[in-house]
Amino acid sequence: MSDIIAGTKFKEDLRRFQEERKLGDKMFQRGTVTKGWWSSFKSRYWHRLVTRRGERFACNRADWTKLPNIVQMYDVIHDELVDTSVAIKLDSPVFTDRDGNEV
Repeated sequence: MSDIIAGTKFKEDLRRFQEERKLGDKMFQRGTVTKGWWSSFKSRYWHRLVTRRGERFACNRADWTKLPNIVQMYDVIHDELVDTSVAIKLDSPVFTDRDGNEV
């Protein structure tokens, strides 16, 4: 998650939040999320985390966010995204950067 928010306003918002509440110790790098954050996230959104065929997608954030797991998740939900009009099927892939610009 820290990599996802790097270079965005959310990192600065998180850093400010952590400073205001005096979170962390001298070794703590402000503006980064911790394992505790992920644990709290899972307990707040347990009802939205989905399992399929006995395989829990969000069991470990560090493992879940690796490319093979993202590809697997995409393959599993692709048809549902198209059926619900959340996504459209393109003839050729389109790659974008963080800002949504085609590269």
